[in-house]
Amino acid sequence: MSLQESLKLSWTNIRAHKLRNALAVLSVTIGIAAVIAIVTMTTGLQEALLDTLTKDLLRANMITVNVEGSAGLFGTAQVFSSRDVEALRKIPGVKTADVIGRVRGDALYFNNRRLLDASSRITTSKELIPLDAGRGVQAKGEIVIGARIAEIICRRMIAEERQIAENDEALQEECKSPGTKPALAQRILGQTLKLRFLGADGQLTEDQLQIVGIVKDSQFISGTACYVSPDYQGFTETIDGMELPVYSGVIISVADLNQLSAVKKAVEDYFNNPNSADARKLLGEEKKVEINTLEEVINEIKRNFLQFTAFLGAIAFVALLVGMIGVMNIMLITVKERTREIGVMKATGATRGAVLKLFLTESTIICTLGAVLGILFGMFLSVWFIKLTVALAQGLREIPFVFVPEWYVIAVLTGIVVGVLSGLYPAWQAARVNPIEALRYE
Repeated sequence: MSLQESLKLSWTNIRAHKLRNALAVLSVTIGIAAVIAIVTMTTGLQEALLDTLTKDLLRANMITVNVEGSAGLFGTAQVFSSRDVEALRKIPGVKTADVIGRVRGDALYFNNRRLLDASSRITTSKELIPLDAGRGVQAKGEIVIGARIAEIICRRMIAEERQIAENDEALQEECKSPGTKPALAQRILGQTLKLRFLGADGQLTEDQLQIVGIVKDSQFISGTACYVSPDYQGFTETIDGMELPVYSGVIISVADLNQLSAVKKAVEDYFNNPNSADARKLLGEEKKVEINTLEEVINEIKRNFLQFTAFLGAIAFVALLVGMIGVMNIMLITVKERTREIGVMKATGATRGAVLKLFLTESTIICTLGAVLGILFGMFLSVWFIKLTVALAQGLREIPFVFVPEWYVIAVLTGIVVGVLSGLYPAWQAARVNPIEALRYE
């Protein structure tokens, strides 16, 4: 019996017992759907969490570069030039890169009163600083302020208008996270701050700065840091006969978290080359360039999600096992019911192999059909559960629906394997039927 004939006959037999075989298909569908729904949901949750860490919290897609021994990005060694930044931007996988550092001797004032906690940093890339309102710094004379500084300015403005104390509890609550409140944000944007700083000549200088943006309020981002143009940088070095401004650190944004390791390796190679990196030319062999990422944190998150998925997948596998037993039971019943038919087949020349192939084909068709339906049902379930989770957990970032094609392939292959395994014993039983005894079977 050819494979085509076996498929045709198997499909005819399946259609002859629609309800029984439909229940067998359903049992496999439920098991596969459970696996697909769990994998899709956990993958979406992982994507949402990593997206949150990337954009709002830990800035996990960032690579920071500074000099060994520096206090974060704001050390005393000013060695990273704008040429270094331009070279880093050309590395494959880099979304953007920018210098960062402190303004020398900085002091910020609002309405002639100093903002005591404020610190002025140098950067230009709006993509590296998440904002609640406004835009990034584009030119000299502009400033982006931290969330805490925005609160202080808000309290000072309103307290002066209403003639109340700045520490009034109602006022503090009103001015909490003003960047997220359009009316307050618009009042703060456009206000003027005075910056006192040491210029390139070492002399104390003053400048008026217009507030153009408010940094996103997050416990992982300094709320007192304010950002200005590199024009306020006062450090320069002569490199290759050119007088260039230099900075204490560089920060790099990676387009894809999966490329973090590769980009980090490329950055390390660049700064290890004394002929290309200006920072290496200035540092010589005295100090190393430190390149830091949150790769270990990201990998730990992925490992935890993998363990969580494996745990839920094990539960779903039980449903799949139940479905497999159901198919085996259906096939055993089918063998009993078709004993006489098997006898006729063998009496007319059908071999044991042909009978074995017929019953294996039937069980494989049932399970493969169940797997395909399980994929569709599992995708529907995951979408429904995602919407339900977001609706019940207020404030939760939207969880994306993520296609996992490799798992769809695995599901179909699993259906085939389950079909073969669940049909193997019944098919073997059918192949062993004695044709003479089968013909007398009622």
